[in-house]
Amino acid sequence: MTTESRVRSRSFDYARVARYATLIVLLILFIDYHLRIFQSYVIPTYGNTMYHVGIERLTLESGYYPAQELSYNGGFPNFYVPAYRLLIASQSLVSGIDVMLMSGLVTILLSVAVFGIVYSISRRFAGVSAAIAALFFLTLSPEIAIFTLRALPELLGLFTLPLTLFFIVVNKTQAPFRFNRYVILSVVAAALTALTHQMTLLTLAAVLSIYVLTQVRNRNELLKALVPLVALLSMYGLWQLYSLHTISILGLSQVKYHEGTPVDFFASANSVGFFERAGLLVLPFAVVGLAWLQRTKTDKRFLLYSWVVASLLLTKNDLFGVGIFMDRFLTFFVQSLIIAGGIGAFATLTYADTLVARLFSKNVDSG
Repeated sequence: MTTESRVRSRSFDYARVARYATLIVLLILFIDYHLRIFQSYVIPTYGNTMYHVGIERLTLESGYYPAQELSYNGGFPNFYVPAYRLLIASQSLVSGIDVMLMSGLVTILLSVAVFGIVYSISRRFAGVSAAIAALFFLTLSPEIAIFTLRALPELLGLFTLPLTLFFIVVNKTQAPFRFNRYVILSVVAAALTALTHQMTLLTLAAVLSIYVLTQVRNRNELLKALVPLVALLSMYGLWQLYSLHTISILGLSQVKYHEGTPVDFFASANSVGFFERAGLLVLPFAVVGLAWLQRTKTDKRFLLYSWVVASLLLTKNDLFGVGIFMDRFLTFFVQSLIIAGGIGAFATLTYADTLVARLFSKNVDSG
């Protein structure tokens, strides 16, 4: 091995140690502020999370998942999809831990799972450095902090949605299309998403639909997204047919009463703005990241484009007269921007490093 090779080898090792040391520090910080859940006067912490605890407790006491909802005075069919509630109840049953405490424990575990899937899918798009930069934005994001501290089904959705997309991203199999393990895993993840949270379901359906449209000339890639999309919609349709005896969503209270809070991009006296909720640096770096993906022609880049576009349209669905849970869709928009922002930060630092190296080389040559 030459002297130059040894130097490069040592530099690579130092860089690798630095990257993974940063990863460990970010994970410790992420877990640390989630441990504050147990400092709350009641677990789960706040908001309508207690609605879910009521169903979980009744499931344990009765031995079956109730057909009637308990929240909003009860007396109507249970329109909430059951995956999250059954996860808490089953873990409580197996461990003997009360559902209140188990809700807090599962919240921490799912938050770490979100941390892991953001790292994994970002790494697939642009490598380890971009993934660590994305985790930096994830750890500092107020929006992600809010929805990974609350014991809500959306937290499970923040894991299952990108997990479904991850299995599509890692599926590099070329034509002809076949049902390999990645397709099967994407179907399982999509079906789980369908039973997790209606807003997560709609987001994933919109992402996959837009991606399918971008791949109409690529039958192999189109089917990789279309198959989990069909599984997603079929699973939810079966659940709603079982629970509400209809596949129409028009009778759901969220749709009927236009539940949800509009999202303004700038703060006002009545609402917190997008930049305050997402993190001030996320959007500009996300723009750079998306531009870098297009410039480098990164494989599966249209999947991330579809995620950004779909979640943005859903976040601003009030502009189309829909007005349903805009603030909940925002969380998925922010999550997509965090991944794009990590790629953008990586691209910016790479460009800066190249620029400095060129300037240093010129100075050395002139000297």
